[in-house]
Order: sequence, then C-alpha cells, then structure tokens
Amino acid sequence: VAILLYLTHKYKVPDYWYPQDLQARAHVDEYLAWQHTTLRRSCLRALWHKVMFPVFLGEQIPPDVLAATLAELDANLQLLEHKFLQDKAFLTGSHISPADLVAITELIH
Repeated sequence: VAILLYLTHKYKVPDYWYPQDLQARAHVDEYLAWQHTTLRRSCLRALWHKVMFPVFLGEQIPPDVLAATLAELDANLQLLEHKFLQDKAFLTGSHISPADLVAITELIH
C-alpha cells in the first residue's frame, strides 16, 4: 500500500488515483485500512486451512474449523460487495484507485 500511495504522490497521475478531495480520499483510505485488517486475514486463513496445511504440511484441518474459516471469508466478501462495491464500477467510485489494485491482488489469490 505504501508504495502505491508513494507513486501517486511522486508522479503526476489523474486525481482519481488518490483524490485531493479529503472526503473522496477517505473512501480510499477506509477500504485500505479495512482490507488490511479484515479481508486479508480471512483470505490468508482460508488459504492456509484449505491448501497450505493439508497439501504442504500434511495436516488436515477439522471440518468445523474449515467451515468457520470459509464462513468468515464469505461474510467479509459480502461486506466488500455491499459496503464498498455496491453497484459501482470500482470500490470507491467510478474510477480505479489504489483500493481496487489492493483488492484485486487479494482476491486473485
């Protein structure tokens, strides 16, 4: 995240990347903070419980733990869709922002 914000300051990029308007910028910052503490945690737990432990470490995760992990991920994905994306083309409005880049890299995993 820090490098993305650095690049928006260093180079002359369109304002929608990291808006000068504080309210618009707050939407980008809100998502970046939420993603780092919520969605990232859920995605990593799902990856470790579903793939890393069983495939690479040979450890099976109890079905109830895996179900709880996947339910948490699903709840956070629903929150992503309903709170941030809504019916917009991008997370913070009608243009791409660092929030979208961070989100897509997390979701691709």
